[in-house]
Amino acid sequence: MSARRILQAWLVVAVYLLLACDVEAQTVYRGSLGGKHIEMRLNTSGNKVTGTYFYDQFKQDIKLEGTVDAKGQLAFVEGSAKRPTGKFVCKSEKDYEVDLECEWSRPDGSKKLTAFLYEQGIRLKSEVKLVPKLLIDRKKKAEASYPQFVATTLTPGMLSFNRLVEERVQKAMKEFDTEGLSTFTFEINYNVLFADEEKASIEFNEYSDEGAAHPNTQLWTVNYNLKGDKELTLEDIFKPGDKQNAAIAEFVAKDINRRAEQMEIADARRDNRQPEKRAEALMDADQLPEMESWAFTPKGVAVYFGFPHVMAVFTRTIVPYEVLASHIRPDAVVPPVK
Repeated sequence: MSARRILQAWLVVAVYLLLACDVEAQTVYRGSLGGKHIEMRLNTSGNKVTGTYFYDQFKQDIKLEGTVDAKGQLAFVEGSAKRPTGKFVCKSEKDYEVDLECEWSRPDGSKKLTAFLYEQGIRLKSEVKLVPKLLIDRKKKAEASYPQFVATTLTPGMLSFNRLVEERVQKAMKEFDTEGLSTFTFEINYNVLFADEEKASIEFNEYSDEGAAHPNTQLWTVNYNLKGDKELTLEDIFKPGDKQNAAIAEFVAKDINRRAEQMEIADARRDNRQPEKRAEALMDADQLPEMESWAFTPKGVAVYFGFPHVMAVFTRTIVPYEVLASHIRPDAVVPPVK
């Protein structure tokens, strides 16, 4: 091969590598800002971040542009550089299971609002999209966001999923009884724990405030086999029997204790004090209440337990697939077990 051809080949490789390093990675987040549900899409290329976000109620994209530093903190302006309408500063709060904790403010730093955002497990590769639909009942002061598949042509499974989710949300809103209440609020938001063209797992966060000492928060899920057009049950995931229950309980108890310790360390760091050590474990496997719901994520099976208000932060635990690999059916409709 001539020197000229060798040089041309190296140039092709160099250009390819340069482009590969500059590929933008898009991440989708959901949460709320100022009491309104939002969805944010961020594209990261090096230390540059661009993207958009919209309120479910209006569905109008608002431009975002900024940077991410070495510690993972994001700072970007809303609108254009010449005519900014606001700004965000965001940081990861993994100790509290929040993917991004953001502070929004006006360009001059006034009217600060906090947003907690959660990364969505969307793995759709075709023209199919999952978009939020908003249901409002002004009489009940109730608002619900829920996902719907949209595409030029939807599969029967996607159509069934859309109907099922809509029916469940409408039922939950209808069952919220405001009779005799002077103060009340009800809302539902959601997180896409996993979704591709064959399966979807959605977590719904149902919040209600009836004027009592503490508001109520309930997490419930919808797991659907889009390819087989049926709602999934645990029997579709695990082998016959209940041997997985012991593995789940053992992991959940240990993970709750680990998270409690991490949260105490994080709180102590914020308060500039030494962390307090517990005399005994916060949770044992035999203390767990009955499992209320489940879902699947890219990393494992999410399980939900009905803890009292003071322990509500531990309601959901993600059990890694490798912990459950020997119990999962070979034909289970879940992300591949690695």
